Amino acid sequence: MHMLQHQAGASVRIDLATFNALLDENAILARELGKVQERGTRLLTEKSSEIERLTAQIVQLRAENVAKDSRIAFLSEDMAALKASIPGFDAGMRLQKKVEQMTARQSALEGQNTALRQKLAAAAKSLEALSGESSNTARADVAERPEPRISPVTVYLNRKTVLCVGGRSGSIANYRDLIERVGGRFAHHDGGLENGQSVLDASLAAADLVICQTGCISHNAYWKVKDFCKRAGKRCVFVENPSASSLVRGLEQISNNDTDAIQAENADASPGGAKG
Repeated sequence: MHMLQHQAGASVRIDLATFNALLDENAILARELGKVQERGTRLLTEKSSEIERLTAQIVQLRAENVAKDSRIAFLSEDMAALKASIPGFDAGMRLQKKVEQMTARQSALEGQNTALRQKLAAAAKSLEALSGESSNTARADVAERPEPRISPVTVYLNRKTVLCVGGRSGSIANYRDLIERVGGRFAHHDGGLENGQSVLDASLAAADLVICQTGCISHNAYWKVKDFCKRAGKRCVFVENPSASSLVRGLEQISNNDTDAIQAENADASPGGAKG
């Protein structure tokens, strides 16, 4: 019995120690739980503040977006009213686009023209080399049919713009070569066959000299060229045959007229040439 009492007391002491240890562990866990709950509460508060800030920012951005949409709508209405108040606005825009397209096309054509000129120069050199190796008979045959040339000493255009009205489309390159060879700038109008009459007015106004090939232009273009040159005092030569040789003769005629005019002015200015 005494031994049983000792065993029972020992068991009670063990259970009491275990109970006290559990109490201590429970207290520790309770403190850790409080810390975790406090940290969670703090994080929740921070996230709630951030959500409120972002919500306010979203509302502000939506208001700004609505204001921008309203301004865009008002500007669109003002633009439509402005277009309606300007006569021919759409036609002007179409013309501007057409001018841009024509400018791009002109640039492309000028590039092609440069390439063709380079090829032409190479072909001319090859032709000269072949001509040097040909027989005397071939050279004599070539001499009977000389290519029209203009001496830059007797005719020099000094960067003047020469407008050729009319002529065959296949001869335009020869015309341009002749004009540029003597220091001029070439311009062309087909005489109303394809180009418009309004374009002819602008071309005549920009030209310094006019050569009108009467055999390849319309009657309206002929009379317009004649009347315009007479009113504006522009030098104009009318040729019937649309060929390079006719163009050469026209340039020589203009050059001779200029020489005669200069000589007449010098004679008037000299003491012996003064009229009494």
